[in-house]
Order: sequence, then C-alpha cells, then structure tokens
Amino acid sequence: MAQQFGWLEDADGVDEVIHDPTTSVVEMNNAQFQELKSWTTPTTSKPPVVLFDALQALQPDWFRGSQGIGDCVSWAYELGCTLAAAVDIFVKREPWQWSGPFATEPIYGGARVEALDKKTASWSDGAYGAAAAKFVTRFGALHRIDYSLATGLADQDLRTYDADKAKRWGFYGCGGKHDGGQLDNVAKSQPVRNAYRVKTFEEAKAAIESGFPVAVCSDQGFGPRKADGFAGTIRKPWHHAMLFGGVRYDHDGLLVSNSWGNSWGTKAPLPGVEWDAVKKCSAWVDDRVVDNMLSRGDSFVLTGVDGLRRRRIDWSGGWEIEGR
Repeated sequence: MAQQFGWLEDADGVDEVIHDPTTSVVEMNNAQFQELKSWTTPTTSKPPVVLFDALQALQPDWFRGSQGIGDCVSWAYELGCTLAAAVDIFVKREPWQWSGPFATEPIYGGARVEALDKKTASWSDGAYGAAAAKFVTRFGALHRIDYSLATGLADQDLRTYDADKAKRWGFYGCGGKHDGGQLDNVAKSQPVRNAYRVKTFEEAKAAIESGFPVAVCSDQGFGPRKADGFAGTIRKPWHHAMLFGGVRYDHDGLLVSNSWGNSWGTKAPLPGVEWDAVKKCSAWVDDRVVDNMLSRGDSFVLTGVDGLRRRRIDWSGGWEIEGR
C-alpha cells in the first residue's frame, strides 16, 4: 500500500482557530476533563472499549477505504464523525436514523477553503486538523449519498470516494467549482457539536471512554503490529492524521486507525478487536507514544453530530423503528 500522508503542521493556524470566539473548537479545560472522567469507572480488569463495536452493529459491511491523495486529515475527521454518530445511535440510544458513514471530500475542501475564509486554495495537498475541526463544527458533515439530485451538479454524488474529486474540491472548497455554497448550506444542517483539543493520553482516554473519538495529527511513524497488538514505532516521520477509537487497560494504550485500506492486515494479533475490517487498518499504541503524538497540539475530540434524521417511532412495537 502506497503511503499517502497530508498533515500540514501549522501551530499558528491551530491557535488562530482555537482562539476564534465564533467557533466551537476550543481547548479542553480541566473542568471538562474531570467531567469526562466522572462518567467512567476506572479499572484495569475490564475489556477494551472499542467504539467500532457500535459501527459494526449498525453497518456490518463497513470497510476502511484508502486515501488517494494527501487528504488524510479528512479521512480522520470523517471516521470520527462516523463513529461518534454510531455510538450516539447504538450505545446512547439517541433517536437518530443511521444513514451510513460520512464523506471525506467535503471535509477536505472545507478545511482548505471555507474554514480558512478563502475563495480557493492551492493545488498542493494537505490540511491541518484544527481547520477540519472548524469546518465540521461551523458547517457540518455530509453522508456518502448522492447530493446531485438536490443540487443538479453531477459532481456532488458522494456515494463513492473519488481522489480526483478530493483534489478539485481541495482547490475550490466543499462542493466544487460550480457549487455556489449549496453544499455548505446542506452541511450546516448536520454540525459537529464541539471539538475539544486534547494534549495527553489521559484526556484522550477519558474522551473515548465517554464515546467520543479523537482525530490525531502528528509526525509519528509506525511499523507492523507486534505479538501484543501494539504497533512498533519507526524513526521515519509520518506527517499524517489518524483516528483514536479505543482504549486498552491491560497495557495502557489507544486504538489507532489508518486511512490506507488494508494497511495492517489480520494475521498479527489485535487483542480486544474481533472485526476483521478494523484489524486491517488498526493497531494499539501505548500511552507514551500517544502522549508524544498529542503533544503536536493538533488533535481534537469530536462530540457527536447534530441534526441527523430522526427515526420514526412505532408506538405499537416500542422504540425500534425505521433504519437500524
């Protein structure tokens, strides 16, 4: 699998987003951290928390695709939105209808253009995490469905990932050259509630235990999974975005998922994970490595997606309804 990256480290850009009073992208403060911790029951004997379990229950045919350009940041944020919605629906029993995963191309274009208040970007690849966090909170997340029926623009069929479309939208913004803001307005109906910056293993762990995934941007490189399921580290940097979506307790660590399709395989053990689709793209990362990754200052907890279609209640048969 060819290694595609795409994280652009921009500390000044991150700080500008975090200190923008008009966004929901903020630093996680101690009160919020303590509140998250209060929702969990600390123990070293319980099995891992794996947010993918909710996704497997809702969409058992899910698989991790592979980025075709340097748009990894959008893949991390798409998966974060997808897992947050799945947990809300399946675990927290929110009254939303499951409509499938979200799309990467709108987030990529939005992080490079709309979030930065630009008319166009450049044709080079890449984005930084805070810009994606700003887009999904100020605008929102769009599903992998065909929006062209509503907008009349054939380019807005998002049912299948298209690297060429990602490239174009990375220049013109969410929706492409002729969109005129139509898809931005659709996205605004489904905003991510909040994005909180996290800088430590303990903060990310508490967030995941509360059902909130963490999009992580760093320059940490990894090798194959070892016998204990943890990925070996390498010196070659990966300027890359991935997703933390699980917590392990027998050895402190988080589950990290890549955007390179079947990049880690299924032969090496991955304790706590049974789903082959997740084994193919994921590995455990120990707490010290997590702290190093988060110290780059461009990683954010996503707290869920609002505005999703409500399920229809069947009063004669209980709460279960249309959809899954």
